[in-house]
Amino acid sequence: MHTEPGETPFRAEAPPRERALVPLRIPSGWAVLFNIFVEFPDDDPPTPAEVSAYLSEDILLVQPVSYTGSGWAVDTDPSRWFIDLGWYSSGDPDGTYRLCLVRDGWNEVPVRFEHRDCHAVQKAFNTLTAMLAEGSGTELIARVLDDPRFLDEGSR
Repeated sequence: MHTEPGETPFRAEAPPRERALVPLRIPSGWAVLFNIFVEFPDDDPPTPAEVSAYLSEDILLVQPVSYTGSGWAVDTDPSRWFIDLGWYSSGDPDGTYRLCLVRDGWNEVPVRFEHRDCHAVQKAFNTLTAMLAEGSGTELIARVLDDPRFLDEGSR
């Protein structure tokens, strides 16, 4: 490619600016392995670079940890639950968040919550982790999150 003086051969897209993470309640015994769950206020929608950087299938991964006697370690036992949050379809501004409780390498996904609003997902995540910490079963958690009244003000 021939470039004249003063021209650039390509136009680099500006890197995405940092956004505030959505606050989440993480109970003890769990570790955040990665987190790019950021808020996009209605009056400040994401730029194309932010859509590419922040709206992917890999937004948040939370796994249980256990004390090994010499320190804490992520529990990789496939029979243990982990929590995954992604945006589907990845990079599509018209997509939606998908929050899942997963076990056995994605062979068991008893809890799935989908919504476009980060605050709805925040509430679902906090409810999910609180109910797990209380010892609630996955069937009950799924029923609570699937209830049409779940996002009403004042519910859990």
